[in-house]
Amino acid sequence: MEDDVVKHQWQIELGDRRVETLKGVSGISSEQEYIEMPQNSPDGEPVPDFVLDAPEFFGTLALTRGLDRSGPFSQWIMESKDPAKAEASSRTIVLAYVNERNEVVRRFQIEGARLTSHSSPDLSAGDSSVLEETLEIAYTSVSPL
Repeated sequence: MEDDVVKHQWQIELGDRRVETLKGVSGISSEQEYIEMPQNSPDGEPVPDFVLDAPEFFGTLALTRGLDRSGPFSQWIMESKDPAKAEASSRTIVLAYVNERNEVVRRFQIEGARLTSHSSPDLSAGDSSVLEETLEIAYTSVSPL
């Protein structure tokens, strides 16, 4: 019976409030582009030096939402899907990993988050599957808090 108890979960924070519990977070990936600028040490030996070239977006993650949907987060998703507002919809969100007592175990600040893909389930009459939607979000940086 204890295996059925939720022990840890992800939550979205907007501003200073946790607004939504997520069914899942996956596919966190990031890329960093470097340009090598060879230099010489005082001894005359070649020493590679790397300079960051910051791309517009360098990371992605996938969020799975269940029925626990918040107004502010849903509003941001709708604005991100609107071509007229998409450019201005980039924002900072925080992912909080919480334990069974709703205490934060780990927190990540996602800067420059922008919705890049949204998919809802296919539903048909008589379907009893859980309603979930998947969001793919691109971001400019992620840092632990």
